[in-house]
Amino acid sequence: MIFRLQPATRTLPPQSYRGVRSLAHHTVESQPTTRRWSRNKPPPTRVFPGPQLHGNKRLGAGYYLIFEGKKENGVSSVNKVWKPIIKQDRRGFNKMKSWVQILSTPTADTPGTTLLLHFDNKRYLIGDVAEGTQRAAIQRKLGLSKVADVFLTGTIGWGNSGGILGMILTLADIVTVAWEERKKIAEQARARKGLDTAEQVDKQFLNIHGGKNLTHLLATARRFVFRKGMPLYTNEFRAKSDASTDLMEPTFKDEQIKLWAVVVESEKGVTSPRKRSHEEFSDETTSTSIDGKQETPEEQEDRYDQMRKSVVSAMFQSEWRLDALVKKKLSEVQRPAAIFFRNDKGEIQKYLGATVDEDPSVPDIEVLVRNPWPGAMIETLPPTTPSTTSVCYFIKNHPQRGKFNPKVAKDLGVTPGPDFRKLTGGESVTTSAGKVVTPDMVMAQGSDGGGFAVIELPDTSFVGPLIARPEWSSEHVMPGIGAVIWILGPGVVEDSRLQAFMREKSNLKHIVSSKDCCANYLALESPAAAAIRLHLIDAERFPIPHFCNEPPLAPVQNLPYVKARIGHTLQLEPKVELQDATIVPFLDTATVIKEASSDVNELAQVARKEVNSAEFQARLDETQKDIPSKDAEVITLGTGSALPSKYRNVSATLLRVPGYGNYLFDCGENTLGQLNRVFGDETPEILRDLKAIWISHLHADHHLGTVRVIKQWAKETAADEQTRNNSLIVASHDGMTNFLKEYSEVENFGYERIQPIVMEWSSHYYHEFSEEQTQKVGLTSIKACGVEHCHGALAVAFNFPNGFKVAYSGDCRPSERFVTIGRNATLLIHEATFDDELRSDAIAKKHSTTAEALGVGERMNARRILLTHFSQRYQKIPVMQTEGKDQVAIVAFDYMRCKIGDFAKFEAFKPALVKLYEGKNE
Repeated sequence: MIFRLQPATRTLPPQSYRGVRSLAHHTVESQPTTRRWSRNKPPPTRVFPGPQLHGNKRLGAGYYLIFEGKKENGVSSVNKVWKPIIKQDRRGFNKMKSWVQILSTPTADTPGTTLLLHFDNKRYLIGDVAEGTQRAAIQRKLGLSKVADVFLTGTIGWGNSGGILGMILTLADIVTVAWEERKKIAEQARARKGLDTAEQVDKQFLNIHGGKNLTHLLATARRFVFRKGMPLYTNEFRAKSDASTDLMEPTFKDEQIKLWAVVVESEKGVTSPRKRSHEEFSDETTSTSIDGKQETPEEQEDRYDQMRKSVVSAMFQSEWRLDALVKKKLSEVQRPAAIFFRNDKGEIQKYLGATVDEDPSVPDIEVLVRNPWPGAMIETLPPTTPSTTSVCYFIKNHPQRGKFNPKVAKDLGVTPGPDFRKLTGGESVTTSAGKVVTPDMVMAQGSDGGGFAVIELPDTSFVGPLIARPEWSSEHVMPGIGAVIWILGPGVVEDSRLQAFMREKSNLKHIVSSKDCCANYLALESPAAAAIRLHLIDAERFPIPHFCNEPPLAPVQNLPYVKARIGHTLQLEPKVELQDATIVPFLDTATVIKEASSDVNELAQVARKEVNSAEFQARLDETQKDIPSKDAEVITLGTGSALPSKYRNVSATLLRVPGYGNYLFDCGENTLGQLNRVFGDETPEILRDLKAIWISHLHADHHLGTVRVIKQWAKETAADEQTRNNSLIVASHDGMTNFLKEYSEVENFGYERIQPIVMEWSSHYYHEFSEEQTQKVGLTSIKACGVEHCHGALAVAFNFPNGFKVAYSGDCRPSERFVTIGRNATLLIHEATFDDELRSDAIAKKHSTTAEALGVGERMNARRILLTHFSQRYQKIPVMQTEGKDQVAIVAFDYMRCKIGDFAKFEAFKPALVKLYEGKNE
């Protein structure tokens, strides 16, 4: 059977061969057919065995894929994706204003440097799209719906691209809503005009450009990223062995800009890839086509790239439907798949019985299940190796027209009015005397469009090759370039060669963004101000985020560059000019303190007096004397749901249990940044004592910070003699562990030191540790159960040797199975996404309300309850009806630290907290 890969380009639609189908659209249901080709079209020459599919089986004997001919860089796939209307005259001069603004510089909140290139009808993101970028855009109130192209700089890795997946999901949702609204308007217009069909409404596309492994990175997310409203295309710039010095034509151009991509190769050469297992080697596809032709390495890499692009295409533009069910035998189905069957009346009902795997005696009846979405059916991706190149860009506007000279026009006999407008628009006019006047007779000479370069150098091994690039002296590239924005790795800004180069190019404005010369200021003022207000209520449980408004490098006079600041704006027309007036000032913490409510402070003083009294402490000691690990501390790093918001980051909760270790429950985007804000210089110690990461399910808001946390953990533990041989448990669904394994081919982030624990039905979601293992990881067992939320969603209980037990819900509807495995938990951490009056929303979206979460805690007999994962609105402070039992429930805030023995103290501050958020709506 032969399939054609789903096309990853708009401009090259697939040819229609009989018996050839899109792999991404039709896999399981396609039937074998005889290979016959149209007489008018030659048979394809690049036909190879297909990749392994979900379920560890192929489509049957003779499963092959057809590949397109090899292309250069894939630029043709993206240069005609989106053409907005722009102001341009007949001579091709651009009349639209434009500027580039610095959206982020390196801080704990925003580890990357991101630029936003602005045109009235289109935006471009340039530089890093690191973790935290999306939240920075929210803080700056920058709408991203007009972003059509993202140009990633540097070497593709989580450090500069870790925020791209979350950004894509948000953009796709925004674009889909807008598309649906435009379709509705088109349909209303059709009905009003009495037409047979409505005007077609095209979907908005997104192009992502970058270096090697960009497509691979996106394809690793196929198990948890799926959207249908925004087709996405990738374009990778690769180094050329026979690099041409002909720079007349840009690498990319559209109606607004011309762009030259520069692929800088490191002097270090190739880095060692992760060692692949025997099974992975055996799964790799052959490099010989079915006609016996052997591929060159370049052809093989092109084929691999087409496979990756087809997977990405299936992630964003497939015809898969959630409500489509397919027939299978019960023996072919495994939990946790949702299983349905038709009853005697022909109605579809959920099947609640055992599967054949669970109970071989059950009848092997015909059931209905949903197929996985197409991208998720690909079991493994083609292999890759880490990149040793860094992508940089020279970007400039199209030529700008000269100034109109009305005096000369009048002297030539042109009458002011419409003829003046025609001349400025590039049209010739004829005077009353019959003389033809052309635009060049009355317009000053046009100028090159203003532009800038964005150069990312991860380390000093890129400095020499970058300086030697021919673009710096090209008559086609440099005219109009007026500034260079440098994104530099640690220590690079002090390289003498680079500083000499900047001085040599003193005609250019040099702006440097790096950790060395940019302060770790509070880039997200809203959550920082909220944390300060909470600190004024209860300083013990609400720390002020760690920050510093001074850059690490000491001030030096006569530097050849300007230090980048958030808000810095580079005006491109009529001349390139750096504007300081738009710089965002540092958060004025003194004003936040000064404006604090006196009423709230009075209530807080009453609470402090109560909790510090001897009577309160004595009562607390008595009621809590049987609680193990009362000094265990829970730190809520991210307490929001769905996506990062102004006040709440996405899910992450750290548990510190003295004598045993630290444990992370979910790890949403920029969890490491939140750790740095809470612990500051203590963060390395926190990471060295990290024993396990639990990921509850594969929704992106619960795990996109995992790679960066593991990478920093590996760095910190490797630097210490006592911890360099430690391993880190990552326990989750197999989709998570497979994602980490595949991503480890893009960069070495410490995957070799991970101890993956796959929680699956076959093991009854249970993992027990030996005594020796318990000594290392601090746990005796992990017990999980499936919950109602999404495929593979799990709730869990961590058990410790001294009887301390923590139960974590992840995202779910209330679950009696969870109540059972978490029975008598010391601490229950439960989601409370919706307020009680929104129970119907909670049911529809498979989340819990505040009352439902508290009900789980009561039935579980949990001693302490922490509510988290709130919708991006304000959260009411709940009242716990304990009926005499020692049960305490509190709500979580970002950056909060609370020991198990102090939950009752937190209770005393509820009146002050209620007053603080009175009338507030996040």
